[in-house]
Amino acid sequence: MKTFNIRYRSDEKLRDFIYENQLIDSSDILIQIFSSQNKVNNILSITNLLYELLPSASVIGSTTDGEIIDGRILTENIVISLTIFNHSYLKTALVETIDDSYKIGVELAEKIVTDDTKVMIVFAASKDIDAPLLLQGLKSLKEDIIICGALSGDSGTFSGGSIFHQKRISKNGVVAITLNGAKLRASNRQTSQWEPVGREFKITKSKNSRVFTVDKMSVFELYKKYLGKEISDKLPLSGLQFPFVLKDSQNGSFIARSVLSSPGDGSLIYSANMKEGSKVQIAFGDAQKMLENSQKIVMEIADEPIESIFIYASGGRRRFLQNIAYSEIESYKMLGVSAGFFGYGEFFSNSSESIFLNQSITCLVLSESNEIKKREIRFKRDYKSIDNNLDTTRALTNIAKVSSRELQDLNEKLESRVKEEVKKSRDKDSILIHNSKLAQMGEMMSLIAHQWRQPLSAISATSTGLQVKIELDKYDEKFFLSSLLKVEDYVKHLSDTIDDFTEFFKPSKLPEFTTLEKLCDKALFILSSSFSKNSILVTTNYQNDVELSTYSNEIIQVLINILKNAENILLNRGIKEPHIEINTFLKDKKYYIEVIDNGGGIDEKIIDKVFESYFTTNEREDSTGLGLYMSKFIIEDSCYGKLEVANVKNGAKFTIIL
Repeated sequence: MKTFNIRYRSDEKLRDFIYENQLIDSSDILIQIFSSQNKVNNILSITNLLYELLPSASVIGSTTDGEIIDGRILTENIVISLTIFNHSYLKTALVETIDDSYKIGVELAEKIVTDDTKVMIVFAASKDIDAPLLLQGLKSLKEDIIICGALSGDSGTFSGGSIFHQKRISKNGVVAITLNGAKLRASNRQTSQWEPVGREFKITKSKNSRVFTVDKMSVFELYKKYLGKEISDKLPLSGLQFPFVLKDSQNGSFIARSVLSSPGDGSLIYSANMKEGSKVQIAFGDAQKMLENSQKIVMEIADEPIESIFIYASGGRRRFLQNIAYSEIESYKMLGVSAGFFGYGEFFSNSSESIFLNQSITCLVLSESNEIKKREIRFKRDYKSIDNNLDTTRALTNIAKVSSRELQDLNEKLESRVKEEVKKSRDKDSILIHNSKLAQMGEMMSLIAHQWRQPLSAISATSTGLQVKIELDKYDEKFFLSSLLKVEDYVKHLSDTIDDFTEFFKPSKLPEFTTLEKLCDKALFILSSSFSKNSILVTTNYQNDVELSTYSNEIIQVLINILKNAENILLNRGIKEPHIEINTFLKDKKYYIEVIDNGGGIDEKIIDKVFESYFTTNEREDSTGLGLYMSKFIIEDSCYGKLEVANVKNGAKFTIIL
């Protein structure tokens, strides 16, 4: 195999280059085009010429944030790399629908992966793609293939890059090509070395790759607070130099995630999905380690067969290293012919590692020969002589790292103390919950008495009727059997009442499947006699019968507390037509229970305090002010939901969200 690289100047010079190097049409020619964003209009002219001269070749390419050609870094240029394979064959495909990144990867793999596949090169438009999922899909048919490539760049404009396939230009697709053959030798390397500085932050609101808030402040404001207005004003470009990093759960290393665009509302769009709850840190590059690791890679590659080298690196890394990046890329010239580009994220996979990278440099080494040439590796320029500010940068980086480590240690100690105090508080709250139930027990006994009064009276009346029949010697078997069945029903009702009340006082150790309708009906059954006695009209509007898993008794306890509070308000304020409305429904995959009364509502001055412990407006001596406090605790801490209150027309509305 052999690779020829040219910096495009004109169609005429490209035509001359192909003739001078005696490039003959073949289906085993790979052409890669790396173009700056402002020269993308030239691509169709170039591909038309290439297909005129080499109609059987496979053409792929991408817009860039910088181009690489034989140890040099260019910007605002077009680089064309032509590789002729002698013992390998190529298969290429383009997918443009970006609905499910994993499925796109699978679809591409099904089209171009064969039993002989050794390498896959992938370029993807930088918007609307979940790169880690795409990588998983690409490996779905064959896990041990080498995958290299990158997300397209756009010269730092963040307007969205493009990819090229044959004679097509796509702004929302993925193009891939496989290199197949038994004689093909391939290996790949990567290095990143971004170090976290400062404290950890938690992503508090995100959707896919778009981050809205971190630690409940807009991600834009977070950059402004910790890096300064000058940096935040340059977002998203400055985000390439100060990425977020997440800790890799597999090996403990840090994975950088760079900014791709800014919607202008304080949110930022990153190069991969950023899940809510993930912990991130702002990172700063260790320039010395970056260069040292690159040099190690060059030394390793020098001991392998090399005929072509392709480099796919990060625009953020180039912008961070600035002049030092030229020295880093220049070192690959000692190994042989090289070409590539800087993008916004790098695909990297082999038999031992599979990861989507940001802010890294990756390289693919290819050969169809086993010959290892002796190469003298001597790095021409020392990093210390390249940038006089590097020592200062290293010192500041070290200060930040040490300070960060000390703060982290302090945070861990504080977290331990907080957890201990929280445990004590939870133990106390558990006792309060139990005491709250005990406090309700006396009232429940009164409710049981109300529930029993009617069936007991009916049993008494039935037995009296039977006794009169016997005394009058008017025995009627049918009448007696019917009366005894009624007595049996009354006794069952008494038993069910006891069972329901007993069940209520049992703690729910495990969640169980139930419906909102059942929970509300059980609470209403317990309070039905009291509501009936006080002429309180209760209406229900159940719009959801889907089962959910929750702690039923705890929810019922909260409902009883809210309903009893509503009853007290209605009675204390002398509402003429007291009414309680209960609504249930499912919205946005969340379960809602609303309890609405017409008791005149809650004073706006105190509505924010009703869930505070020991706060009460009830003048009864036995009122503890713990009912709503414990209700909120139960819903939010035990049942992982929310309990909210708001004033509505003529009354108050309590909402349980599960």
